[in-house]
Amino acid sequence: MNITYKYPFLFRLISYVFIWFSYLYFMDTYAPLGINWLSWHEQRIINFSEFLRVNGYLSFNGFSIWSECDNCQLSQDIWRDKIYITHHSISYLPYLISNHFFGKEALILFGPLLDKFVIFTTGIAISEIGIDLIKKKSKLPTLIISMICFSFFAANPWTYKMLLAAWTEIYFLMFFLLGLISFNKKYNYLGLFLFFCSALSQWQWAFLIAAFYIGMLGLQYLGSHRFNLKDFFAKSNFKLNTQIICSLIFPTAVLILIRIITQSTLEDTAGSSILYRAGISGVDIHNGGLLGALQFLGGNRITRCLEGVDFSLLSSNLEMKIMIFNCILSIATMFIISIISIIGIFKLNKEIFSSRTVILPLLFALISMIFIFQQSLSVHLMGYSYVFSPLFAIGLTSLFSLYLNSMQSSGLKIIFLFPITIGILITCIRVSMLTGANG
Repeated sequence: MNITYKYPFLFRLISYVFIWFSYLYFMDTYAPLGINWLSWHEQRIINFSEFLRVNGYLSFNGFSIWSECDNCQLSQDIWRDKIYITHHSISYLPYLISNHFFGKEALILFGPLLDKFVIFTTGIAISEIGIDLIKKKSKLPTLIISMICFSFFAANPWTYKMLLAAWTEIYFLMFFLLGLISFNKKYNYLGLFLFFCSALSQWQWAFLIAAFYIGMLGLQYLGSHRFNLKDFFAKSNFKLNTQIICSLIFPTAVLILIRIITQSTLEDTAGSSILYRAGISGVDIHNGGLLGALQFLGGNRITRCLEGVDFSLLSSNLEMKIMIFNCILSIATMFIISIISIIGIFKLNKEIFSSRTVILPLLFALISMIFIFQQSLSVHLMGYSYVFSPLFAIGLTSLFSLYLNSMQSSGLKIIFLFPITIGILITCIRVSMLTGANG
């Protein structure tokens, strides 16, 4: 009996678990910041959850505070004009449930574990999608493809930052990718439900992906362009495609409406305007333009290499010079690897049409976020940039898988691929270790 053939996913799952726990153990042992919530993020989640528990989950229409204060007073009279309208309670429902029934001590334990599970599930999803896309044109064994893709996703700097202070992007991405898998397996209702959950988790990304789908439908039925919708949608059925758009738009519209109503009833709120996040509010010292928005490709800011440096001693301190030089080289290397992964994305998109259903919606959403919300991307090298993580993983994997087809021997391909993969993972880990206390 060919067990490998009969239980292919079981072997891949074992490899995913082994890689994930090996990575977590290594980073917990050697990474300066470890693998658990940073103190400021932990305090924000606790205050967010406790404020709603104390004042009622429907107070302020489900919005809460986003403060790092320790053991602060949670009376709504104190925080009435400081309600943070960026995050709605529905996006943090698992945290709220844990805190309500088991207390904040359980939340501190459960929260990071949940984040790790969600990220782990996302890694499995993008790896399985990658296998399905690449295996027909690659001569590499399926298990090798899956291990490479999962490793690149798990170990990159954008994923690591989500271990330290997760954004709701982790839920959005997991639900979205699982939704794509469900549609591919013909579980259409499940797919619609998962897309709906993705929009509830993070409506901004859902809105941009819905805009992509609406644009493609418009070009198909209202414009002069004719193409196969299945190259861009999970399905080619017009009714189902409309339902897909609605599953993204409806929760987005509801959350936006709730935000508008809440903002209109309060004299002042915490959170930033669209113009401020675009970097054109008039006072935009944090807007670095497009280059500032693209600096996430390096995994960390170059300024991380200069933090704590005493420039008066720089001329006489050789070790400090070496540290700065090598820190800059590490980030620059990560930037180049990211560019290579983008080349891989476009090669995959060109050679395998079915990949467009996965790549193009996420790529459109990410490009839109970079070009429109330049200040947000300049300020936040975490959160928004996490959406690049699956593109990075599948881009590099496809590039290696498709270009190595020129080698006739499978064994030779694997031998050459091994040191290249290890080298990229080392660079990813090195850059992750440069992450500072503020992410």
